[in-house]
Amino acid sequence: MENNRILSEIIVQILGFGVVFLVLKNVAWSKLLGSIDARRKAIEDSFADIERRKAAADVLERDYRTRLERIEQEAREKIQEAANQGALLAKDLQDKARADAQKLIDRAQEEIRQDIAKARLSMRDDMVALSGLLTEKILMEKLADGEHRKLVDQFIREIEKI
Repeated sequence: MENNRILSEIIVQILGFGVVFLVLKNVAWSKLLGSIDARRKAIEDSFADIERRKAAADVLERDYRTRLERIEQEAREKIQEAANQGALLAKDLQDKARADAQKLIDRAQEEIRQDIAKARLSMRDDMVALSGLLTEKILMEKLADGEHRKLVDQFIREIEKI
């Protein structure tokens, strides 16, 4: 009998387990699986959101890199343009300086020509005055022909020194 009792207890336990299993399966199992499925879906959605954000970040990064390259290219072009303008400005300044220098040279040469012309006039006036003085001296002293030549030679040497 004791075996029957043990066997009946085992059967009761199996039946109790089966009833509890069926009740839990119908009531709690669907809720448990539903919450697990909901959690899995939330995790999948989070990963999908992360992937979308990562893709958007990659697009933004490429866009920013493209913009940065374009900005750098524009900066290089503007620097080159400024360098070209500087070169043109320097060339213009050099040309203007050369033109100014040439004007100064031309003006200086004209002044030299005028000074030479004035010096020639002054020298001619001096020669006329000296000739008058020499003539006066000759007439006063009534020189002999040899002395006269000597005075003329001396006068010519003095003019050559001037």
